[in-house]
Amino acid sequence: MQKDINIKILREKPFDSEWYLKEKREKWVLPLILTERAKKLGNKPFLQYQNEKPYSFKEANTLANKIANGLIKLGIKKGDRVAVLLPNSADYILIWFGILKAGGIMAPVNTAYKMDFLQYIIDNSDSKILFAAEEYLERIAPIQDKMPQLEKIIVWSQNNKNFQKVRAISKRLISYKEFLDSSSSEEPDVDTKFIDIARLMYTSGTTGRSKGVTKSHAADYYSAKGYVEMLELNNKDVLFTCLPLFHSNAQVLCVYPALIAGARVAIYERFSGSQFWKWIKESNATIFNCLGAMSYFLWRQPRVSEEKEHKVRLALISPSPHDMLKEFMKRFNIKILEGYGLTETGVVTYMPSDQPFRIGSCGKEAPGYEVKIVDPETDEELPRGRIGEIVVRPRIPNIMLYHYHKMPEKTVEDFRNFWFHTGDAGKMDKNGYVYFVDRVKDYIRRRGENISSFEVERIVCQHPGIAEATAVGIKSGEGKFAEDELMIVVVKKSEKHLSYEEVIKHCEERMPYFMVPRFIRFVPSLPKTPTERVQKHLLKEQGITTDTWDREKARHQVKR
Repeated sequence: MQKDINIKILREKPFDSEWYLKEKREKWVLPLILTERAKKLGNKPFLQYQNEKPYSFKEANTLANKIANGLIKLGIKKGDRVAVLLPNSADYILIWFGILKAGGIMAPVNTAYKMDFLQYIIDNSDSKILFAAEEYLERIAPIQDKMPQLEKIIVWSQNNKNFQKVRAISKRLISYKEFLDSSSSEEPDVDTKFIDIARLMYTSGTTGRSKGVTKSHAADYYSAKGYVEMLELNNKDVLFTCLPLFHSNAQVLCVYPALIAGARVAIYERFSGSQFWKWIKESNATIFNCLGAMSYFLWRQPRVSEEKEHKVRLALISPSPHDMLKEFMKRFNIKILEGYGLTETGVVTYMPSDQPFRIGSCGKEAPGYEVKIVDPETDEELPRGRIGEIVVRPRIPNIMLYHYHKMPEKTVEDFRNFWFHTGDAGKMDKNGYVYFVDRVKDYIRRRGENISSFEVERIVCQHPGIAEATAVGIKSGEGKFAEDELMIVVVKKSEKHLSYEEVIKHCEERMPYFMVPRFIRFVPSLPKTPTERVQKHLLKEQGITTDTWDREKARHQVKR
């Protein structure tokens, strides 16, 4: 029986699940909204980076106009791609807005990328202009000759200081300050439509090249406005983020909703468990988003007074810390909302805020989407309660990705049978609540039992001597009938002594017998993509190595 928590977020008015049917789609364009907010809200504070003086809606619009006109002067036309390689900053947002006002398509680049990864994104996106922070120029020099389509690099420096010229790539450099100073603040004459592409967002996979997700102005607006409606944002809210601005969460589920609601957005450089509540308090944040792993980092921090002395009324945490939800909300004096989505789709499920929170669930279908659980092999819908793949399709056009850029085969594959296949395993209960289980390819079936690698990893990482761990299915024998056995690959905390037996004992005390791993490997680090996803396929290919400990060979019997 599903356990509920009686958390009800009282709404001032009934939630309108069909809000999107009452709006003019022609207005679902960020540049139009920014211009309108600037006229209506003028000097009201909008965009603030850490403790810097905030930009008003009017100032943000003026600077976005200057950036747009500067890009147009450099030859950017409607539909051209402009890449952005910057750390979190207020200018990042202004550049994003300016690219769209010029009719361009923004292609954010992960700041961890270098060499082949960096070249691939800029080259694959066909970006003509790159905004790059001065500290990243040394990464561009070795690959500049491999990106012939890149015409100019606009170099951004902290506090708009003049950059130190790097001779190796000087032929294409322009200082951001000079770029701005030579631009007009007039509204650019560009006719942008809601069906036009606004973003080319790259999502990394663990088995192949990053996929460029094409999202329209309508799709980004729909995600942002849905967030506004679900969380009942108003112009007194302050939305906080320390997530990277090159990802969808910070852009479309924080900055854009603040723009729509006429609220203020507070941006910080990066996540810090020790500073988080201090920043929340000093920014006067009322809303923040948090990734699931971040909530566990916060839980492990020493208690501080700021964790209760804040103005936060609601936090969107996905996935939320299900194993300690009541304790988490009580300790940090917050209420939690949960949802599920992808860069490709937007947020397709939300936990209804006027109903009890169901532990383990990421909510019901969000307005505008259909969600089903299907057999991963046949695409046939599964009975309620059965685990399968989560598939999604829109009820209205233009709110999900159009396609993967230059990957027609992958686009067709993921949209087979007219449903977008998320690659995630989940289930749906009789009341329509969806439960995320794992990635489909990371789901392990062992001796008739289904095992979630996500759950194994979560429990293993609770051990104080373990820094990181990942779980994979490994073939334990030869031939077509060899089945999966569970292996965990563990990174120890350097100051901790840790034995194989100690890890197994930890697992036995917290897991059903069939989840307790047979194999353990200790490694210095886990193989990861530049976006910090563990490359499980490499560990599977390595298989059982000479330094792998085997519980059965050690004659360790797990009690049932």
